[in-house]
Amino acid sequence: MGSKKRKFSTMQTRSDPAHSSPYDGNTKPQEESDHEEINPDDVCPICNLLVYRPVTTSCNHNFCQSCMAHWADVSFSAQMTHVDLDERRIVETISANDIETKCPMCRTQTVANVSQQLERYLKERYPKLYATRAEEEEALSKDITPDDSVEILTIYIGNEHRLIRTNESLSNNKHDWKFFVRPSRIDIIEEVQIFLHPTFRNPRIIVQYSPYEIRRLGWGYFTIVAHVILKAGYSWVSGEAEDAPDGGEKGMLPLQWTLDFNGRGAQGRYKVKVRRQKEGMDEEMRRQGERVRRIWTEQRRADPDWVEPDADGS
Repeated sequence: MGSKKRKFSTMQTRSDPAHSSPYDGNTKPQEESDHEEINPDDVCPICNLLVYRPVTTSCNHNFCQSCMAHWADVSFSAQMTHVDLDERRIVETISANDIETKCPMCRTQTVANVSQQLERYLKERYPKLYATRAEEEEALSKDITPDDSVEILTIYIGNEHRLIRTNESLSNNKHDWKFFVRPSRIDIIEEVQIFLHPTFRNPRIIVQYSPYEIRRLGWGYFTIVAHVILKAGYSWVSGEAEDAPDGGEKGMLPLQWTLDFNGRGAQGRYKVKVRRQKEGMDEEMRRQGERVRRIWTEQRRADPDWVEPDADGS
């Protein structure tokens, strides 16, 4: 997002049942007059102006596309959403034009989609006002400098699980679990530090290349802390981010996951922003590749709790 400034308001224009919106997808526009009175339900709750280039949320609220995008930008935080265990980062259900954030009206997690049908209605009902809004947005857009250095990463965190029965006594059963962190981009990840329960002989594991996961056998569940550390030249755009151990500003993102031993396991999804601070990182990343793999191979060999994957790769 750029540096566009908008005024945020707490005005609740949709709370009065007496002002129900005339828009139902089939409503014809009112006859044109010199004075175009705006129905309260056609006002954007963020800027308090006629909705321009409308988006409609999954919770059924309407906003200007630019207002909603700016709201998503300033209210962005690393909050986890529980998703199906089979969802993977290569299967995106949200298109590039959709906006995922918490709704400014009801505060529920929502997705805002462009509504072409509503836009046609607004253009027909308020031809003069909508044209004026277009001129205003065009003037504002000239002051916006796109920030191409910021992008959104998807991070899946969770565990797979398999119950191992040793005898009829449930107290002696063991759990075969695999904890994982799966970012949508691995080329900018320096390492993932995984902190297990202190009763493990090796409670701190450093995974320096994908897949970022560990597998163990145990009888009890606990909360795992994972520090996702970016390569030099990148930083997390999040209030939860911390400085990396090597001094990189906002280079470490702490995440937590409580093991789930119900059925096959579970996972959550984060949407987190990353800022690129330095160009020309590709060659440096390639040079580090072999060194990282050698270090990780040696660490795995020396880990007394390491469990090799099954023949099928699970």
